[in-house]
Amino acid sequence: MSRLFAFLLCLMLLPAGAAEIRLAVGLAKPPYVENGGETGLEAALAIAVLAQAGYQTKVVQVPQARGLAMLKEDLVDAMLTLTPAASEGLYYSQPLIYYRNRAIALHNSGIVLMQVSDLSRYTVASFQNARLLFGNEFAAAVARSPGYSEHADQDTLNRLLLNRRVDVIVGDEYIFRANPTQTDLNGQRFNIVSYALFNISPRHVGFASQTLRQQFDAALLKLKASGEYERISQYYRQRYRLPATP
Repeated sequence: MSRLFAFLLCLMLLPAGAAEIRLAVGLAKPPYVENGGETGLEAALAIAVLAQAGYQTKVVQVPQARGLAMLKEDLVDAMLTLTPAASEGLYYSQPLIYYRNRAIALHNSGIVLMQVSDLSRYTVASFQNARLLFGNEFAAAVARSPGYSEHADQDTLNRLLLNRRVDVIVGDEYIFRANPTQTDLNGQRFNIVSYALFNISPRHVGFASQTLRQQFDAALLKLKASGEYERISQYYRQRYRLPATP
C-alpha cells in the first residue's frame, strides 16, 4: 500500500465523533477535481488539511456559482478554491495550490513568445472571462490578434490547438495536460511548448467562519511540514504525467 493511500485510509478512520465540515467543491476539472469531488489534486489536499485539523469532510459537488451562494447562505462551511476577489465577507485561507496559466503552442509551430504583447500576432483561444482575469495588457494583445475566442470547455481548447484551428491557447497547463484529448483528429500526438507569460495564480479555500479559516491555515502548515502535502501532490503529478516546476 502506497503512503498516499495509507494516509487516505487514516482520513476514514477519524474518530466517529469528529466534527463535520461541509465543503463545496466545483465540478470535475482534472487534475484538480475529479468526478465525485473527493479526489483530484486540490480536493485531496483540502480534505487532508481538514483531517489534520480534526474534521470529517462532507463534499458537496456543485457548480462554482452555486457553491458560492451556498457558502453565503450557510448551507456549506467552506468552498474550494477561490481568489479573494470572488466575494467580500468571506475568510480566505493561505494559498492551498497555485494554478499555472501558460500560453501553449505546438512545438513544431515555430512560435516563440517573449511577452504578452506577442500574442497579438497569432490566433488565440482561452477560457471564459480570461480577458478580465489577465488584465489590460492581455486584453489589448488579443484585441489586435487575427482571431480570439473564449470557451467554457477545456476539451474544445485542446482540440482547437491540436487540430491547428488556433496558434496558441492560454490556460492552466495542468488542466491542458490532464484533459483526455491529447491528439488531433487523425490520432497524432504533438509535443507542446508552454510560455510562462503570466504569474502563478494562488487559489484559496473560502470560509464563512474566521475560526475555521485559522484552524485550516494551522493544519495546512502541519501537513506541509510532515511531507504529506508533497506526497499527495506527487501522486497526482505522476498520475497525470504533470511537470513539477511551479
